[in-house]
Amino acid sequence: MKPYYQTENDAGLFLCMQQDDPQAFEEIYARYFLKLSNTAFKRLQDREMTEEIVQDLFVNLWLKRHRLPELKNPESYLQTLLRNAVIDWFRAQARQDGFAAEWLAQPDRQVVNATEQQILYADLRQAYESTVDQLPEKCRQVYALHQQGQSVADIADQLQIAPKTVESHLLKAHTTLRHVLKDFSAVSVALLNLLLG
Repeated sequence: MKPYYQTENDAGLFLCMQQDDPQAFEEIYARYFLKLSNTAFKRLQDREMTEEIVQDLFVNLWLKRHRLPELKNPESYLQTLLRNAVIDWFRAQARQDGFAAEWLAQPDRQVVNATEQQILYADLRQAYESTVDQLPEKCRQVYALHQQGQSVADIADQLQIAPKTVESHLLKAHTTLRHVLKDFSAVSVALLNLLLG
């Protein structure tokens, strides 16, 4: 691979990839495969599933390269894609009768069965969305932008507020969500942590 790709910043690599440059894609893959895999494994505790999810993420990234939004923070965008992919995996498992029996069998997984887990997750999701809706308007706006993968600096620039104010709103949102949802099960809290990032 040419040295150019190894020294180019992420935004430049994404632009090249969007212009059908496979070497730029290969460099993005090299930079982020291990980092994303480590993040996914912490959440899934399943190496085979981790590899499959991260591989699919990169395949889709290449296939959808012409439809990507303008990215000021590519790493944040990749982390958002990963978080969504892991959440989708949990949802898919919840729809299966067994609901990851081996995962739930771990000592700290206090869920009786698949049906209960589906109910708990539905309750958690409803409580989460309700809590977000009840955040103060500016706080909710900042939180929504952050969940879309925008950085603190980008949000501050877009809303014309100080970065410290953005951080304050995010802290308030996360603190509120964790307080309101603290009584959910261990598995549900793990899902909440995925939502909060």
